[in-house]
Amino acid sequence: MSYKVVQKQSNGRYYLYEVTGVWDPVKKNSKQTRTYLGVCDAEGNLLKEPARNRTVSCSPVYGPYQLFVQLAERSGLTSALDDVYGVRDGRRLLAMAILGIVDPVTVNQMENVIDDTYLRELLGVDWGFEQSSVCRFLQTVGHASEQRELLFNELAPKSGCVIFDIVCLGTDSEDLEYAEVGRKTHLTGSRQFNLGMVHSMEDNLPFCYRTYPGSVADVSTLDNIVSDLRTMDCSPVELEMDRGFFSIGNVQMMLERGMGFTVPIPARVNISKLLLSESVREIDSPLNTDYLARSVVRGYETFVRLEDDGLVKASEGDAGAIRALVFQDDSKRTKEIATLYSRIGELENRLSGTEYDRFARKKLTRTEQQTADLLEFAADGNGKTVVTRKRNAISAKENACGRFAVITTSDKHWLDLLMQYRLRNGVEYDFSQLQSDLFVGITGKSDQDSAEGGLLVNFLSLRLRLTLINLLKEKGLAGDYWVPDVLNTLKKLKISCIGGKWRLNEVTKAQRELFEALGVNIQ
Repeated sequence: MSYKVVQKQSNGRYYLYEVTGVWDPVKKNSKQTRTYLGVCDAEGNLLKEPARNRTVSCSPVYGPYQLFVQLAERSGLTSALDDVYGVRDGRRLLAMAILGIVDPVTVNQMENVIDDTYLRELLGVDWGFEQSSVCRFLQTVGHASEQRELLFNELAPKSGCVIFDIVCLGTDSEDLEYAEVGRKTHLTGSRQFNLGMVHSMEDNLPFCYRTYPGSVADVSTLDNIVSDLRTMDCSPVELEMDRGFFSIGNVQMMLERGMGFTVPIPARVNISKLLLSESVREIDSPLNTDYLARSVVRGYETFVRLEDDGLVKASEGDAGAIRALVFQDDSKRTKEIATLYSRIGELENRLSGTEYDRFARKKLTRTEQQTADLLEFAADGNGKTVVTRKRNAISAKENACGRFAVITTSDKHWLDLLMQYRLRNGVEYDFSQLQSDLFVGITGKSDQDSAEGGLLVNFLSLRLRLTLINLLKEKGLAGDYWVPDVLNTLKKLKISCIGGKWRLNEVTKAQRELFEALGVNIQ
C-alpha cells in the first residue's frame, strides 16, 4: 500500500513523496520507503514533470503520414470510406493506402513497418496489421463488390469530362479469373489482365476502375464503362479517350447512348488521311491560329458522318453529322518534318550503290522499315541498289507531321478542345508513371478476392498520390518537389513518446516551409 505525502521545507518550498509500506522478511516487520516525486504546491500538485518521466520510449515517423491524412480529409476520401465501409474498416483501408505510398511493403512485412509510424494514432486505428488479419481483411473487402461500387459512386463526378484508359498488368497467379495469355505475354512470360481506369477532369482524380481479361482489346471495353457511368448517374459526361478506343462500332454505340466523346482518328484510317490532306489549304489561315504553351497552334474544323461501316465527309447541316477537327502544332511539325527527311536521307545514303538484295528490307529495324515504305528499291545494270522516293507517300507522311484529327460531340472552341486533350495526355503520363504501384496490388495474391482487395487499396494509394501531385502543380512546387522529394523531406520529421505524452520533434525550416506551402497543419 502506498500514499503521497507533501513536506514543506525551510525554504518555503513543498516537495511531494510517495510512501510505500514494505515487509522486511529478515527483521519480520514492516517499514516505509519514500520516493521523491518532485516540487509541488501546498495541495500536492506537481509544478513540473520529474526527470524520470521524460524518458523517450519511441520515436515513430510523423511527417508524411500527417500530410496524407490531411489530404485524404480535404479531398473527401476519408468521409467517403467512412460512409461506405464504416469508420473501423474505412480507416483500415486508408491506413493501408497511405502506407502503400510512404513505405510500400508486402502483407507479411506490414506489421513491422507500421509500428515505426504514427499512422495508427492519426487515424485512430486500433489494429495490429498481422499478416493473417490483413489477408482476411483484403478477402472481405475484395468480396464486397457492392460496397466497392458504392465507393465509386460516392467519388464519381456527376457531369463533366472524364478520361478512360486501359493499362496491362502482369501476374504470376493462375487462379485469378481475369488472368489470361495476352498480347504482352511473350514479352513478360507471365499471364496478364487489363485494368481500366476512369479519371475525372473536374478534380483530376481517378474515381473508378474495372478489371478485364488479358485478351480483351481496348475497343471491347468501352460499352461496359459507358453503362457503368450511366448507373452512377454521371450525365452529361464527355469521354476523352486515346486513339486505341477508336472504332466505328464504338462511335455508333456512343451516339446511340447519347454519350459525349472526343477521340482521335488513327492515322491509318482513310478518313484521317483525307482530313489531314484537306486541312492543308486552310489550316495556316490567321483565323485558325493561336499561341499555346510557347508554340503556334492551328485548328481546322469540318464534319463527317457514319456510312456503311465507315466515316465519310459531310456538311454541317447533314443528318448525323459529327464534328471533326485537325490540330497542328508548328513547333512539333517542324521537328517531325526534320526527323522524317533526316531518316529518308540517311537510309538513301546507306543503301544507294550497295549490292542489290531483294531481302534487304527484312534486315532493317522497325523504324527503318517504316522509312523504307516511302522509298522504292531497284537494281541497275551493275547489280547495285538504286533508291528513289515515292512522292505521294512522302507527301502524305509530311501532311501528318505535327497534325492529328479527332471527332467530337463537343461544341467547345477548337483551342479549348486542344487544351483539354493535352490535359488528358498529362493525366495519362502521370498514370503511366504509377503503374508499378498498381502491380503491387496483385503481387502474391493467390485468390480472386484477395487480388480485388489489393487492387482497391492500390487504387486508393493512386488517388492520394495524384492528389499530392495536383497540389504540387497548383502551388507551383512541381519544379522543386515531386512525390519522392516530398516523402524524403518529411520522413525525417518524427514524434516522440516522452513519459506517456507525444511530443513533436524539431521541425526543420525545409519541412515547415513545405507544410506551409501545401497548406497542411502541423499539429
